[in-house]
Amino acid sequence: MLAAALLLPGAGSPSDAPASAAQAGEGWIDESREQLSQGADSIALWVDDFFGHPREVEDQARSRILIRPQVEWDEQDGWDWKLRATGRLDLPKTSDRLSVVFSGGDGNFDDDLYDPSIASGGDSAAGVQYQIRRQKRSTAYLFAGVKSGPKLKLGARYRFLGDLNEHLYYRFSEEVFWVGGDGFTSRTRLDFNRPLSQNTLLRWANRVDHGEETNGAEWRTRLAWIRRLDKRNALRVFGFVRGDSDPEILKSRGIGVGYRRRFLRDWLFLEIEPRYAWRKRKQEQDREGVAMVKLRFEVVIGER
Repeated sequence: MLAAALLLPGAGSPSDAPASAAQAGEGWIDESREQLSQGADSIALWVDDFFGHPREVEDQARSRILIRPQVEWDEQDGWDWKLRATGRLDLPKTSDRLSVVFSGGDGNFDDDLYDPSIASGGDSAAGVQYQIRRQKRSTAYLFAGVKSGPKLKLGARYRFLGDLNEHLYYRFSEEVFWVGGDGFTSRTRLDFNRPLSQNTLLRWANRVDHGEETNGAEWRTRLAWIRRLDKRNALRVFGFVRGDSDPEILKSRGIGVGYRRRFLRDWLFLEIEPRYAWRKRKQEQDREGVAMVKLRFEVVIGER
């Protein structure tokens, strides 16, 4: 059903999207614009830039840092405060191939794209990544760093951007890494993006982790309807599901809505996001309905 909603033909093409969207993804995504639908690429790049998706920072052409303080209330867990910084700093005289990348603080903001209803604990990492391949549709990196613990982390990442038709494109990435004490893990992502109008995007995001320390294949999926209200405001409505394969369990499913606004300055954002999830943390537990709400600020350092 999710795939069918994405693949239906007839979406509009936003030929008059704001110029900032064309500038937002300078890097390998920006280079692929000639190969993809103008409409799908434009609104999707704007969404990635406006919502500050951390994994897109690694593929931008310029250095950029995101600082995110967040307050969250969970009906089961009560109040929680998180602070996370994610960024990339290009090293000079390296032909734009070598960069310092880092993330730090409490909470797992990467999971916000899928299902944050089950906290994964604090985590931080810092290291360097080296670009070994860069073409119009694909990039490949090697990376090395230190994860909280401290633990050594080594790995490689490959990303590919393609189109299924003029109204739909996808992003695929495969990452294999080794962490001292935890062994090897593979992380597979597949996202589909389809514009519904000049200012509306349907995004289906999927991720599967499988490794020596995972519960079999840990998978999650999220379908989001995202609406650009104007250049300073956006709204998203989404549903999500998360589960493990060993033991086979559907850990949570839920719905949510988020409102994000650029305010006071172009580099300052405010976001509020209520959610409701049906959660089951362990196989022997009964599923419980849980209400959540978060308030997040974001400071962007570097060019957008």
